[in-house]
Amino acid sequence: MRKNLLLAGLFTTFSLVVKSQVGINTSNPQGVFNIDGLKNNPTTGVPNAVQAKDDLVMISNGNLGLGLTAPGTTLDVNGAITNRETALAVAGNAVTIPVNVSQVQLTGAATATVAISAFAAPNPGQRLIVYNNTTGGFGATLDGVTIPNGKALEFVFSNSFWRSTDGGAAGASPTNIYTADGTLAGNRTVTQGANTLTFTGTQTNAFSVDGTTLSVDAANNRLGIGTTTPSSKLHVEGSQLLNAAVTTAQTKNALDINVGQDGFGYGNRTDNFGINMKSSSSVFTGPISRINFGDVSTTTATGDRYLSFSVGRIPNELMYLTDANSGRIGIGTSTPQRALHVNGALQVTNEINVGGNGTTAGSAGTSGQILTSGGAGAAPTWQTLNTISGTINGAYYVQGTTAATAAQGTTIDVPGATITLTVPAGRTQTFLFTVLGYATLVDGNSSQGVFALVQNGTKISSAFASKAGSFPGGTALGSMPVPVTFLKSVTLTAGTYTFKVQYSAWFGSATVNFVPSGYGGYNGDTESMLTKMQILVYNN
Repeated sequence: MRKNLLLAGLFTTFSLVVKSQVGINTSNPQGVFNIDGLKNNPTTGVPNAVQAKDDLVMISNGNLGLGLTAPGTTLDVNGAITNRETALAVAGNAVTIPVNVSQVQLTGAATATVAISAFAAPNPGQRLIVYNNTTGGFGATLDGVTIPNGKALEFVFSNSFWRSTDGGAAGASPTNIYTADGTLAGNRTVTQGANTLTFTGTQTNAFSVDGTTLSVDAANNRLGIGTTTPSSKLHVEGSQLLNAAVTTAQTKNALDINVGQDGFGYGNRTDNFGINMKSSSSVFTGPISRINFGDVSTTTATGDRYLSFSVGRIPNELMYLTDANSGRIGIGTSTPQRALHVNGALQVTNEINVGGNGTTAGSAGTSGQILTSGGAGAAPTWQTLNTISGTINGAYYVQGTTAATAAQGTTIDVPGATITLTVPAGRTQTFLFTVLGYATLVDGNSSQGVFALVQNGTKISSAFASKAGSFPGGTALGSMPVPVTFLKSVTLTAGTYTFKVQYSAWFGSATVNFVPSGYGGYNGDTESMLTKMQILVYNN
């Protein structure tokens, strides 16, 4: 046994020396050193990506790979890398980061900006992540760079300092707007969350934006737009001056306008209170438009309310809204009879939607459809013209193709005189058939029989047909068929139906779809004796 072990060891040593590769859990190392954690590499060839996921490989140029077999850099990792975090509690608004850590979390309470002391890294390029999770809302400063409260910042050690990777310079001093003027270097957003932002002052122009664009008079509690000397609660210079009464009542209204006063009723239709817009032009001074509101009644103050819009030098009420009957709008009328009442012509330059409900749009129909009434209390509908009750849905025509002969006592399908039609779901249609048929044979004999219209294998109509073999008096004409034409109307419900024309020979043989090439004077018209069927389909 000892000899065998010694021999195996010699062979192994020889293999390692010759190959200059070491494989653990694999006989097929992919580099100078290869550990196959799951022992799933193939014995020959290159492992695939799944097989290499558990490998550690060092190749001849010194590159080390984890989770792959061909590392492209000094350390090439196919997977996640975890920096273990060290929690450090601040004390006296200061904290020291120990050596040999790469990520820390600052905890504890801070009452001012936290001063961070950190080790000098043994090698430039070492990285450090600092997460400021202290309470109190204060930042933490490392080598002149402040980590905001609740934020994490990455540093790299370079030129004897820890440098922030966000572009900050070591030792830079931020501008304090409370002690110095400053200039914004880009767009900024203040996210308040649940916090308030309050400005207090005692000056007449305590806060302003772009000169006179917006001015706050803190001395007199006024706001000026277009002026730095507002004369009322809200002073808009250049367009209007609105002086609203002070009230302590909370309201969701953007603008409250009170009408009426003691000794007078609510602003009814006779009063017609409103907002008047006028022109101060020297060419024409007077009304331009007006918004009216009040009570629909002219004598009471408890009826339905209204809102209307007037336009013109002599105000002309063009739109009238009322809450009567759940709300109505009148165009050109102050007594709307429906939810929308237009007293005059209406021009529509886009789609008309019908149907739908309070939350969904109705149908705009499709090109070519017409609008049909649904009756009182129902929305009209868009319908294709050939689907409306009483209209023709379609017209169909088939005719015979090849000749076929029925021997006496037999029935045959007339070739080509077959059609399949479908009645759409939920509807009924009436089919009107017209059938024309010839049955003849140039044999000098007479014959008679019946043309039949068949629906799904069942006869629904028929007509007698005959042929005279010869005529008395020595005429040159013979084998003359008597054409037959018959009509049939049938009303059908939804479904698919096959209709065909058949011929039954009662006496003598006869041919349908006959080509009368043997008849005197024949001019080559092959269609003249074909069986023909026309169907008109009406909507019910």
